[in-house]
Amino acid sequence: MPTEPAQSSPPPSPTPPRRARFQIHLSTAIVLMFVAGGLIWANVRASWNYVRSFDNITWTNREFGCPFTGVYYFEHINQDNPEYVESIRFYTPSYIQIALNLIIAFLILFACWFICEWLIRRRAARKGD
Repeated sequence: MPTEPAQSSPPPSPTPPRRARFQIHLSTAIVLMFVAGGLIWANVRASWNYVRSFDNITWTNREFGCPFTGVYYFEHINQDNPEYVESIRFYTPSYIQIALNLIIAFLILFACWFICEWLIRRRAARKGD
């Protein structure tokens, strides 16, 4: 009884499993990094308002936040003696406006992510044709 060599067929290649975690393209990550940097810059940049009052005393008001002012910074300086500056400083945060700024920043980042990934998928679909 002759033995026939067993014909072995290559095993079917398994399909790669779908990735379970969130992943984005490197170019999207770089764009998001620059957009986030611009948002941080806009929120920590202060807008200054000087108000001079009587007896050589200066009130300084700085506002931080974009698009809404999230933190008010007040400073009272007595400039009669240039070597000794008497000052009173205090911050007044507005938590509702800070929350609105965060929501707007996340919406801007989400829109940038969506547009970048959509453009990449569109280009890949056109190349495949």
